[in-house]
Amino acid sequence: MNINLSRIQFFLFLFVAQTGAVFISFQAPFIKATGRDAWIIFLVAGLLHYAVLLFFEHNYEYFKLGPVISWLYKGYWLLLTVSFISYIDYTLSVWAFPKTPDFVVIGLMVSISLYANLSRAETVINLSVILIPMIPLFLLFLLLAWPELEWTYLFPVGKATPLQWADGMIKAQFAFIGIELYLIYRRYVDKNQQVKGWPLVIYQLIWMLFFLFSVIITLLYFTLEEMKFLPEPLMYILKSQHVTFVERLDLFFIYIWMTWSIVTITLFSFTALFVHRLHYKEHKKRSVVIFHILLLLLPLLSLSKTATEKFNAAIIYAHLLFAIVLPIIIIFVNRRKKA
Repeated sequence: MNINLSRIQFFLFLFVAQTGAVFISFQAPFIKATGRDAWIIFLVAGLLHYAVLLFFEHNYEYFKLGPVISWLYKGYWLLLTVSFISYIDYTLSVWAFPKTPDFVVIGLMVSISLYANLSRAETVINLSVILIPMIPLFLLFLLLAWPELEWTYLFPVGKATPLQWADGMIKAQFAFIGIELYLIYRRYVDKNQQVKGWPLVIYQLIWMLFFLFSVIITLLYFTLEEMKFLPEPLMYILKSQHVTFVERLDLFFIYIWMTWSIVTITLFSFTALFVHRLHYKEHKKRSVVIFHILLLLLPLLSLSKTATEKFNAAIIYAHLLFAIVLPIIIIFVNRRKKA
């Protein structure tokens, strides 16, 4: 399969994949690990994110997946997508659909991804466009809490221990998930459109400010003691806001988040199948159907809160392997071969 991406399509695809299902769950474990220094630690993590992007930009041509490594990546993206589905289903059962059977919610998410992946590649690539108005809307909703923010909660700073810094840098990796897609799709960006330089800087700033804004809002709204009991602090902030155009702002937002998450699931499914087709060009539809059958069945094994939390905690280490360690090894091996 051959695709052609504009620069905007590429960065929007990457942004949605990196935010997706994690942007309401990222803040709680990160702040619990780092305390009031969370925003400072995330700024440092953001610099690391940019360094990774720069490394990928200068070396993406050397990132070539053979059949065996491709299967490893497909397995990783399958498990990552399953973890997303499990978490999304659990969250929806708490906030929106407590009486709806799990297989119905999961079936809806998977069927949308199945339909999109059976369609033309352009259908999946352009799905991210529908989220453009939702992103500023989400930020605007959080800004409604402005009068209730306590600015003294940002201080004191500089109290984090080396252990908290290390734990915080690990927890910050939840916001990095999906960064390896840069290496997959960069070669398909229109050659006449520049990616390195200012376009990459702008993407980095948008990504960092998006997550940093959510971290600071959470820090300013809750005490550290309250944070111990809040798995999705942004949802509680939205639930506490009263507006005239909708009875419960958190429910209105949960539908936006559900749409965002379904698009993310579709993008990762597309990526796994895209890499599969690079080596196996036959039985395309059968591969799509089998992949989505797995997406339908595997989440049913990890729907409890404990199982979901353990699954998500393990995913971060798989991310470090497949998004950082393996790409570095593959790039340096291929560079030596070419030299």
